[in-house]
Amino acid sequence: MIRLMKKLLFIFLSLTSFASATLLLSSCGNSDTASENEILIEGRFIHSRANVVFIDVIHVEDIERTDSLILDEDGTFRFQRETDKPLFLKISTAEDNFITLIAEPGQTITLSGDINALAESYTVSGSPASEILAQYLAFSRNQFKNLDTLALIWENNKYAENKMAVRDSLDSTAKIIYKNQTDYTLDLVNKNPESLGSLFVLYQYFGRQPVLDPFEYFSVYENLAKKLAAKYPDFEHVGHLNMKVNKTRLAIKEEEEIKNRLDTGKVAPDFSLPDINENQFKLSEFQGYVVLIHFWASWSAESMRQLPAIRQYQQNYGPKGLAIVSISFDYDREMWTATVEKEKMKWTNICDLKYTDSPIAKLYHIEKTPYFFLLDREGIIVSKNSNIDIVGNEIYKLFRPI
Repeated sequence: MIRLMKKLLFIFLSLTSFASATLLLSSCGNSDTASENEILIEGRFIHSRANVVFIDVIHVEDIERTDSLILDEDGTFRFQRETDKPLFLKISTAEDNFITLIAEPGQTITLSGDINALAESYTVSGSPASEILAQYLAFSRNQFKNLDTLALIWENNKYAENKMAVRDSLDSTAKIIYKNQTDYTLDLVNKNPESLGSLFVLYQYFGRQPVLDPFEYFSVYENLAKKLAAKYPDFEHVGHLNMKVNKTRLAIKEEEEIKNRLDTGKVAPDFSLPDINENQFKLSEFQGYVVLIHFWASWSAESMRQLPAIRQYQQNYGPKGLAIVSISFDYDREMWTATVEKEKMKWTNICDLKYTDSPIAKLYHIEKTPYFFLLDREGIIVSKNSNIDIVGNEIYKLFRPI
């Protein structure tokens, strides 16, 4: 779901007006404004040398190439098209030189810009949704420039004696930039709850992550989907947003159910898997022991850092009835087994070599490594945490003399 949004996102970043297979360049060219069931897009791109401009319509699943034009010698152009629904449009001269328009029936839209740098230079008027998107993209470009500046500073200081202080300072500044991006995006969407421009903005990424995560900001997605569905009930992209919201709602409900099932005081979910020696391990057969379930991976630096503490707990409490079960998310058996031997992990070790796609990762809702579940002698979860020292306090309590 998120990958699909990410795919659409990059398409959305700069779509612009369009003339389809039914583009009317001459017969409709006499009108100065668009009629109720058409769009009119006109303007001028400077530095044009009779460039060819490609005009595409963006659908949920694909991009439809509808036409191409040769600009006038001075870069002027004029498109008209009949439509009774909004259009997400892309105007481009190449895959890396394009802009975005959101054209609605009855709109007369004016564009301008540099033909050699469309996304960075264009201005738009006559389409409020497109203006919102242009405003957002201009802000984002400045934010990316700020991040580039931080990267340059680090490159010039990464071998300096005070490099750790420089890195900490740059990290703090980067966090502020990311927060500003989130705050700006949230404010823009909340101020324009009935605009298709907000739909584009909602899907934007900053770096590798969505600016507004659909789980963390679910209410924002839900509110926008509701408002847009009332205004554009038959528009494909609004329908897609509502489908995304419904799927996210179900995922949130499922996640809550899983978390409730894994709360302290609940019986730990049973599972059965072969161990490192190909012997079948079944959790429920360990009732009567205090069990420490340890999720880790040899490729996780933090997992490796916490191994000495786990060995110490095994040494201190193993003879008293502590059973450690280490479940690895490795994908290379040789790497896994070599690490188990080198780190002297002399307890139960399990790995199905399915990385984080392992069914047990979902069963225990593991999102990071390392992670620990501590079970009492009846198999009840008494503690769970990513820090062995915090879980270790509970181990001590279970074994201290009464």
